[in-house]
Amino acid sequence: MTDLLPRAEASLSVEDFLEALAEHVGEQALSGVTNEYDTLTLHVEPGSWVEVARVLRDESAFGFDLFDSLFGVDNRDEGFRVVAILYSTSTGVRVLLDVNVPGGRDAPVLPSLTGLYAGANWMERETWDMFGIEFNGHPGLAPRILNVENFEGWPLRKDFFLASRVAKPWPGVKEPAETDEDGNVVERETLLGDAPGPTDLDKAMADHAKAVNVAIAEPAVEEAAESVAEDVAATEAPEALVELEPEPEPEPEPEPEPEPEPEPEPEPEPEPEPEPEPEPEPEPEPMAQAPAEPPVAAMVAPWPLGVGFEDEAVLEGELPDLPPDDDPASGEPEGRL
Repeated sequence: MTDLLPRAEASLSVEDFLEALAEHVGEQALSGVTNEYDTLTLHVEPGSWVEVARVLRDESAFGFDLFDSLFGVDNRDEGFRVVAILYSTSTGVRVLLDVNVPGGRDAPVLPSLTGLYAGANWMERETWDMFGIEFNGHPGLAPRILNVENFEGWPLRKDFFLASRVAKPWPGVKEPAETDEDGNVVERETLLGDAPGPTDLDKAMADHAKAVNVAIAEPAVEEAAESVAEDVAATEAPEALVELEPEPEPEPEPEPEPEPEPEPEPEPEPEPEPEPEPEPEPEPEPMAQAPAEPPVAAMVAPWPLGVGFEDEAVLEGELPDLPPDDDPASGEPEGRL
């Protein structure tokens, strides 16, 4: 994991870097070198533009595998420059490639780096769209991506016409110094919160703006004054007219009566509790039945011989006298026939 992090100590010194690069592309590939603000800038010849970028990407001693950015610079009469920034993800070091674009201001042309770095595609299109620099070998600079398709001109060129440049040169022109009546430069110490006062150029621009505004506004003001005068003359009332009575003040609207408060709804009466069901009466216990009387035949002793039913005593329910039972000790059964 730690081997993948950028390590500045793994990068070459400036001397070793330039010596190794000269071995691959030759000393004639560079027109100069600048080392400022801890950043190395290689001033590359136009014919070695692509070769230098290829060596810096492919050779392990350099390892500039990431394309950072690319942009154009307008050098006025000297033409245009293109600057590309490359980054090494293994050492965390950046290097700048600076080249003067051949072709002057009329037809600036430079080889494209899109064959080496895919990230150069979009940035070369932006540089063409704003400066008009052609990149040979690019897959397609058109259509325009920062301006509308029918836009005419190249907006970041310093000779591109802007209205603000008529009054003040732009960009990068140094403000003139403040001078006294004798022409000596006045040096002032700028304190915290102070702002530089108006210079002669600022005053000239302000006077010019006022003059232009007055020249534009005077005809319009005269026309407006004449129109107002005509309107006033047409609307003036004759002196014979009676003064209008003042309009009566509107009567105040009566305050709305407060709405009556709604009567409270009666509370629902509680439902009566259901009466408990009467407990069922216990069934009466069955009465003990008297033992059945033995049949009459069991209670009546056997009829004696010679007594018939036709005897009146028997018919009336009276039983005849029976002879006494035999002695039980005799062993003979009772009621023998």
